[in-house]
Amino acid sequence: MARNTRRIAFAGIMATTAALALAGCSLSASANGPSAGASAGSTVYFGVSSATTGQYAQYGEQFKKAFDLAVEEVNKDGGINGHPVALKYEDSQSDPKQSVTVAQKFVNDPQISLVFGDYSSAASIPASPIYTAGKLLQYGFNNSNPDFTAKGTQYQWSSAITTSASYTWTADYIKKQGIDSIGVTYLNTADWGIPAFQAFKAEADKIGLKITDAEAIDPTSDDYRPSLTKAVAGSPKAFAHVGYGPDAAKLVTQLRAIGFTGTFYGGQDEESFDGTPDAAGSVIGTEFVSTSRAPEVQAFVKAFKAKYPEEKEVTLFEAGAYDALHVAVAAAKKGGTDRAGILKGFQQITDVPSVVYGKLSFDKETRRPASPQLTPTVLKDGAWVAIEG
Repeated sequence: MARNTRRIAFAGIMATTAALALAGCSLSASANGPSAGASAGSTVYFGVSSATTGQYAQYGEQFKKAFDLAVEEVNKDGGINGHPVALKYEDSQSDPKQSVTVAQKFVNDPQISLVFGDYSSAASIPASPIYTAGKLLQYGFNNSNPDFTAKGTQYQWSSAITTSASYTWTADYIKKQGIDSIGVTYLNTADWGIPAFQAFKAEADKIGLKITDAEAIDPTSDDYRPSLTKAVAGSPKAFAHVGYGPDAAKLVTQLRAIGFTGTFYGGQDEESFDGTPDAAGSVIGTEFVSTSRAPEVQAFVKAFKAKYPEEKEVTLFEAGAYDALHVAVAAAKKGGTDRAGILKGFQQITDVPSVVYGKLSFDKETRRPASPQLTPTVLKDGAWVAIEG
């Protein structure tokens, strides 16, 4: 489950160090961005660091569609106090080395008042020191790794629930279903999969949910059967996967092929997983359910499908990006359109209308959503439906 996302490597840290060393005067020269708010009628630019190519390109495409819809709506409604909004995209491939280069480019562009991204925490975290040095707010709206904000500065903000909170919730929910034993697989990634599993295990140990076996897996593998066979050897009542949609799609298919019939807790609301026949009946907790009866959700889903009629489903990825654009606009209206104003606005905004949370307020200490809630959902006929009761 979880948004996903999120891995950090030594190479990325080294790339950050090198980029900062090279930046030198250029960072300080552009650190404050525009010296004042945008001039009358001028365009306000936000940057987007995301994958438009590479293995995470599907997420970059989903984000762009939602961003473009939100920008269209904002500008139709008068922009930011009369200033139109526009986005500048840079392809990071959600790779730490590339995200550092993208960060340097955005920091040195005086038109940029805020940057969205990256898709993964692994790509965002190495770039954070550059954004901080440039006094440019980095809105990692999809970044669930707790370190993105916990080890970041006042310039790192996220509207994602942390992996720790997500997988603590998952363990609690499984136990509440009367399940007392579970087999587990988790991504063998130091910045996301392992910490997320540790949070799950800590809560499972606390509440008496027995993990019969836990197997670390390579997210790029195509054959998980050896690990799955070990994970179900102890006859667990259910199975949990700590990972993303693409790896979960392969995994659940192979899990059913070896004969396991218990409930699968895992996956994501994304195309590859939703369209996998063996994924039917899977359960996750999520912040956004497109079938919600909430007026703001239905209005967003209707608008999205009207703009993109080829899209059959609207997921948390689109909803999160759509919200993020509107949050940034609310902050600019509150504090100002330059870099200092954007930061001030984020520190002040409350109850921003949100299709994910209803209303979004930030905890000023954690720079994440205050009191977020997850909704249990089940995959039926290729769509996620809230579990009532």
